[in-house]
Amino acid sequence: MKRLFAAALLAACGSSSESPDASVVGPPRCDPNAPFGEPEPFNAVNSDLDDVGARLSPDENVIAFSRRSATGGYDLYTVTRDPIEGLPGEPELLTTVNSVNSELWPTLSPSGLLLAFDTDRAAAAFHIYISRRASTSERFGAATAAVALNDRESFPMIATDRALYFASDVRMGQGQRDIWRAEIDSTGAMAPPSALAGAVNTADDEAAPVVTPDELHIFFRRTVGSESDVYTASRATPQEGFGTPSPVDGLAKLGIAESPSWVSPDGCHLYFNSNASGNDDIYIARRPQ
Repeated sequence: MKRLFAAALLAACGSSSESPDASVVGPPRCDPNAPFGEPEPFNAVNSDLDDVGARLSPDENVIAFSRRSATGGYDLYTVTRDPIEGLPGEPELLTTVNSVNSELWPTLSPSGLLLAFDTDRAAAAFHIYISRRASTSERFGAATAAVALNDRESFPMIATDRALYFASDVRMGQGQRDIWRAEIDSTGAMAPPSALAGAVNTADDEAAPVVTPDELHIFFRRTVGSESDVYTASRATPQEGFGTPSPVDGLAKLGIAESPSWVSPDGCHLYFNSNASGNDDIYIARRPQ
């Protein structure tokens, strides 16, 4: 068993409900325009089983992810750490939202009060479910299906307390799966989604959207043939469409499947999945200080 991570968490609790301000005065911890360095396995979370979809709180202290069980399904786990490079403990099951089916791609709102994830508990196809709680000191409540979304819509990513991104292959789009955005409120209720404007969606398969809190930068997985790689695109304002995407340096390796899962608000740390080891593992790429 690879080394497990961070102080045990009671059902994704324990982080502050206040999101850190990305504009806090002080020296930046990286050059946001520099390429990411060589990725490292996130052995703080990785195990001998498949570990996927790491999503973090804005301060990177709370980590939610999915792990394949010995019987083949996936369950949601959480773990905390303080500080970011602090000593680890054991990840803990999110018992109040897991089921006998699979749960994948958990995503916490910046406030820590909403949790969205994929599950196939109600049908053969995956559907996005929402769970909420009144404070970060409480456990998440029973999850319910997002009624504004359909079966086969997956990879939820709560970018802000009012924006959820996801992938769909059942709505009229550019090709296979495309990326969509829906307004979301504090209860998890959503407005009708709209397709992502700009050049991200194509006739190829786009999934696993990861968006910065200002909604100006997106990372996502594009699959062309049998190759799945991480791409990125930017825009000047949230009202504009994203520009032409480009592969992320070092995350477009031939024969290796990569999927982004989270980026820090300052753009310095990118978390992603890779099957380079033979298992699905979580990796982190850092921009230089």
